Amino acid sequence: MYKSEKQTIFYVLGLYLSSTLLLIFTLFGSYYFYKLDERTHSEKKILKELSLELEERLLEVHENSDTKYEYPRFGQFKSAIYDIDKNLIFSTLQKTPKNLEQELFFEDGNIYYIASFKPYYLGAAYAVIEKKQEPLNIIGDLLIAALLVVLIALVTSFFLVKLVLRPLRNTLHLLDNFIKETTHELNTPITTILTNIETLEGTECDEKSIKKLQRIKTASMTISNLYQDLVYLLLNHQVASQNQTLNLSEIVSQRVYYFSDMANAKKLTLDTTLQDDVHFFADKQKMERLIDNILSNAIKYTNRATTITITLTPSSLSVQDEGGGMSQEEISRIFERYSRFDKTQGGFGIGYSIIKSIVDEYGMRIAIDSEQKKGTKVTLTW
Repeated sequence: MYKSEKQTIFYVLGLYLSSTLLLIFTLFGSYYFYKLDERTHSEKKILKELSLELEERLLEVHENSDTKYEYPRFGQFKSAIYDIDKNLIFSTLQKTPKNLEQELFFEDGNIYYIASFKPYYLGAAYAVIEKKQEPLNIIGDLLIAALLVVLIALVTSFFLVKLVLRPLRNTLHLLDNFIKETTHELNTPITTILTNIETLEGTECDEKSIKKLQRIKTASMTISNLYQDLVYLLLNHQVASQNQTLNLSEIVSQRVYYFSDMANAKKLTLDTTLQDDVHFFADKQKMERLIDNILSNAIKYTNRATTITITLTPSSLSVQDEGGGMSQEEISRIFERYSRFDKTQGGFGIGYSIIKSIVDEYGMRIAIDSEQKKGTKVTLTW
């Protein structure tokens, strides 16, 4: 599975699951508050009936007692009575409520109902009914239901995404095979052209022919470099890295010499300061790809008849050109594959993407300092 496919699956799954979770929480939240409101109305009805029961008992006490009154008590609820000015007459409540203005309210896990009496039996104008508030035992069920829905959504969405991506995957495979075959076919003519150019360079030619050969060689090297980049992109994930201790001083010197003809075509000066015997543990082909892409980009985007400064130290490699430079927005997007900011130059916009993948693989750090109309400096540190 391609990395882009995995990213697409993760993005779609994330979006699908987050929207599903949002819908679940919205529906379950609405259902929870609906059940809470329903229970409140139900308990209010029960408390109202209990207040009527208290009123009947107060009537019995009022009519059957001459001098001694015994306040009625109940097993399922507690109560208190108040006079017309809301002064307490008698109470069996566990705790005196703070609020007697609302008809129904909750305090400390209890539910209270305020009822008014007429006539005023035993002087009571108001009664407070206190009942233990029963917990709403649906949260656990809702969580289990939500978990089941999420699991079902996860499984179905995964297969749905794979089904949707199948045509795209088939197209990518066809394109991948086409690029592989095309790349393979390019290798032979490029090698042939470069070999014959080197043969002709060893013969006696007039100045005009030498310039033509140089142009052909430069164009061929550009194609060869693109070919190497395509091979790296196609085969990098299939071939294991052959890491070894490399002499970067020799590799950088060889790659600078390789690009000297391309630099001469633009009348560029390659100013090198390379410390001897700088070693680094890595795959040789990947390090050549890394250096080649940095150098080729510097040559491609610098101005004619300027200087490219290449500096190698035991802990860093820097390449500085005198080109048009880049804006901060362009620098922030420079590592995106297929990003191209100067359409007048060739290429596919894959060079810096390759650079970043190799830099990350070997734990390097890359810094790009650029100022428009002044040039760009790329620095690798390790």
